[in-house]
Amino acid sequence: MKVTFRKVTFGKVTFGKVTLGSALFYALNVTVSSSLIGLVVDKVLASFEEGPWDPLLYGERSDLIFPAACLIVLTAARLFLPPAPRWKAAIVDSSLYLLLLLACYGAVLMTDGSNVGEAIGGAFSVALMALYTLQLPAAWALIAWATGHLAPAGPRREQSPAASPAGRLL
Repeated sequence: MKVTFRKVTFGKVTFGKVTLGSALFYALNVTVSSSLIGLVVDKVLASFEEGPWDPLLYGERSDLIFPAACLIVLTAARLFLPPAPRWKAAIVDSSLYLLLLLACYGAVLMTDGSNVGEAIGGAFSVALMALYTLQLPAAWALIAWATGHLAPAGPRREQSPAASPAGRLL
């Protein structure tokens, strides 16, 4: 079965790789779910009295910059990047997620008065903590799973609500 992609152009911006709703649902699912997993595991680990850390992720307002940026970047990546095999889309989006995590936390640390070296070191510390709290592994697993549920933009045909990306999750 051959799938053809319909392109829609608004000015000089061309959409047409996946539907906007599908890309937004994908980015929202990956961002919110992985962030919640990281937050819950972080709070559980911090509840132990002998733990060496205080709750790290999402303890301040500036920590919400990453989920907002991640939502925007992952949605844009699925909208603007050319159609690719599922494995390639998962690798690209997983790399974007990690790079965005490093960039956001590095930028926040630099605006808080850290020098470049401290900001880079702090960003990598946050990334290691995200690995330890299962936020990064959860994001990578969700990306690998969710790339298979993106709806390609094509000719509209009648669908039942159960065939939509949200309906397949139910």
